[in-house]
Amino acid sequence: PAVEPTAPVEGETSQPTAVPQAVPPPAEVEVNPGKLTWMIGGLGNERFDFAFGVGGGNNYARIMQGFLVAVTRDAQLVPGVASQWSVSDGVKFHDGQPLTAEDVNFTFLHYFGPGAREVVTSGKVQSVAANTEKVEQTGPNTVSYTSIKPDSGFPELVSEASADWFGVFPKRPKVFDEVQEKEYDLNPVGLGPMRLTGHVPAASMQFERFADYYYQPANGFPEDRRVNFSTLDLFLVPEESTRVAAIQAREADIAPASLATRNQVEAGGGRMVFGPEGVYIALAFRSAWEPDIPFSKKEVRQALAYALNLKVFQDQLFGAEVFEPKGWAYATPSSIGYSPDLDPFPYDPDKARQLLADAGYPDGQGFGKLVINTWVSTAIPFLPESAQLAADMWKRELGLDVEVVVGDEAANKRTNATEGGFRGQTRWFDNEARRDGASITRSSFGTLDVGGRHHEDPELYKLVEETLGVMDPAMRQDAFNKLYKRLRDEQYQMGIGYLNIPWAVGPNIVTWEPFPLAFYPSALHTITLK
Repeated sequence: PAVEPTAPVEGETSQPTAVPQAVPPPAEVEVNPGKLTWMIGGLGNERFDFAFGVGGGNNYARIMQGFLVAVTRDAQLVPGVASQWSVSDGVKFHDGQPLTAEDVNFTFLHYFGPGAREVVTSGKVQSVAANTEKVEQTGPNTVSYTSIKPDSGFPELVSEASADWFGVFPKRPKVFDEVQEKEYDLNPVGLGPMRLTGHVPAASMQFERFADYYYQPANGFPEDRRVNFSTLDLFLVPEESTRVAAIQAREADIAPASLATRNQVEAGGGRMVFGPEGVYIALAFRSAWEPDIPFSKKEVRQALAYALNLKVFQDQLFGAEVFEPKGWAYATPSSIGYSPDLDPFPYDPDKARQLLADAGYPDGQGFGKLVINTWVSTAIPFLPESAQLAADMWKRELGLDVEVVVGDEAANKRTNATEGGFRGQTRWFDNEARRDGASITRSSFGTLDVGGRHHEDPELYKLVEETLGVMDPAMRQDAFNKLYKRLRDEQYQMGIGYLNIPWAVGPNIVTWEPFPLAFYPSALHTITLK
């Protein structure tokens, strides 16, 4: 409901005060009776609960999940299910039940409450749960979340802008119950623009339009984000050639592809559409604090960075429209804290060889085998090929013995989250670009006792904690920029660059404007069919 904005109490952090205003309901929009067919490269483990989900979940979960906080096209946080972070009227689940504060309270307890850290499998959830003091419903329409240490990124973490999908659940009798959780996966209920109507594991999902989706002018929102078509079929098709052939044959409407397929797509009457700044590529060093591991020395990590010619990645692998060698890991140009001096180290093989020699490994002698663990990405083309390209450069420029191991994404992430996982090895991975890197900074660089940590430097932990405690929006850019420059210098995680996601789009699609910072099916409300 519309309320008057209130000034923050001294010492409190100001929150957005824009509140949806009630307006007369608009005339019902004309909905195309047609079906949208979308092919994707991966479905992860097909769980509908982020607490237990792994890679690939964004591809389907965002179609059916709603978020407490919404996001504009320019990545600004605005009211969503919550206005002033309290429950708004007019919000229904797919089964017709109204959303209540009890549902939000259950959702927060399930993700972050007592016992969550020991039960959930998501490393991100474990990290946030470790910083949670309490979750409680404090009134008929209010839920309170209290963190142990200040966390300026929490609103964005649970928002549509997050790289994760913290959807809101209908409350269940128990916060943690494996039987109930499996029952939910069989019949998931969300708040999103479409509801799930069918699911064939490892094959497909079917969705239909949800006319009561909350984000519409009748509920006081500035635009109608209900989809303009009736149904959506989502198919798992790992092979790019099969996906592109389906686009050309008009058997599919949208699918991830590479620039190498552009002529084939256009020959079928389609086109390429790019999702701006959707994914970044990075290299992570595991157990880099253990002295017997060569890359425990910063000179080694920096040498590997200087030995990469990222121009070759751009010109000969991904294409200039897709790959940009900019940013440090998740601090890309649209991120809070970015500045151009965070971009990857320049290509300087002579300096790389000198740094490696200074570290005690001239021409790679005594280094041992460098193992790169990666996977076939569901979001971008050529992730294993880019890892192999880096391996070839390190062999040629530094004399290193490098092996690329291509495995399963879900298994890779599980191993990475365990204590000692991939010890003395590296991970070449893609991950979601984001406006606010607070949550991933905490889980990767600010939590001492998680398996996926990148370092054990007490001074750096302190800097991370100080940065996450900066709540004033006007000060966060400088605070995160300072931290990111330190992390770039340390090179515990090596930034390679970001990708504009290439989508093959068939001739049945008249319009589509995917959101920036989104590698998954996004902005479905902008899609119109012939």
